[in-house]
Order: sequence, then structure tokens, then C-alpha cells
Amino acid sequence: MRHAVMVLVAIEAVLLVLGVARLKLGGARSDLAGQGLGYAYVAIGVAAALLLMAPAFALAYFNKLLWLALGLVAIAGFFVLAAVASSL
Repeated sequence: MRHAVMVLVAIEAVLLVLGVARLKLGGARSDLAGQGLGYAYVAIGVAAALLLMAPAFALAYFNKLLWLALGLVAIAGFFVLAAVASSL
């Protein structure tokens, strides 16, 4: 389970990087208000996901409270999904 949590954190980190890169390089196909809202959703999603993924990775790395680490990664997945979806 330790490795599963670490793999999930890595997958979510890659998705966050791809979402931010997509927004920065591709730009939003909307007016300025829509672009600003997209940037805000991505920023909030990235911040919230990282706040949950960092302790989850630390818990898995030290092999402590793996059920909590898995729960944190699952919750962070919702924020990652929101960040990636709003970068499209």
C-alpha cells in the first residue's frame, strides 16, 4: 500500500503539471473574465492538492498511517480533477 500511495501522488503531480502547462501554453478559449476564473480555479486546485499530497507522501515514505495517506490522496484527487478540468 505504501508504493500505491506514492504512485498515486506521482500521477496526481504529473496531472497538475500538465494542467498548468496546458493553461499557460494553450490559453483559455474564453474572454478575459473566463480566463481569470480558469486561472483562479487552477491556482486554488493546485494549492489545495499540494497541501494534501505532501503529508500523504511523507506518511507513505515513513510507512506510518497508510490508511490516512490513502485518504489524503483520494481527497486530493478531487482538487486535481478540478484543476485539470478548469485548464481545458
